[in-house]
Amino acid sequence: MNAQQSAARSCGASFLIAMLLGLLPAAAARAQENTALGIELNKLESTEEGCRAVFVFYNNTEHELNRFRIDLILFDPQGIYDKQLLVDMAPLYPHKKTVASFLLADKPCAEVGSILVNDLPWCEDGAGSELECVGMLDVWSLADVPLQK
Repeated sequence: MNAQQSAARSCGASFLIAMLLGLLPAAAARAQENTALGIELNKLESTEEGCRAVFVFYNNTEHELNRFRIDLILFDPQGIYDKQLLVDMAPLYPHKKTVASFLLADKPCAEVGSILVNDLPWCEDGAGSELECVGMLDVWSLADVPLQK
């Protein structure tokens, strides 16, 4: 392959990567619209206290979720279990987007490899009825760290 062909291939690969990265926000927007219940890891930022996470919750159900607890598991960059967090996020109002920010770990965000939504152990509507929220849940990440279910 000559230098001109190599440069053309490199340009083509860069264009493809740029296009795919451009599709990520569009894919996240479709997920927001098409999911009953969604959790987005929007951003991670290292602070003096540790790694702060910004999550966006999408409740596209007909239910006000008066009790909504998330069981999060943190893994380090090598995939080794690091920490478990139980976070209460209620109330989540029907057809509403809610943003929440909290300290995820007392270390830099670079030491967080992935986050697992392990369970939703507490999910009740306004009438006090338990809902099967795990089955309705979709998760995604706009940060460099994956959010999984």
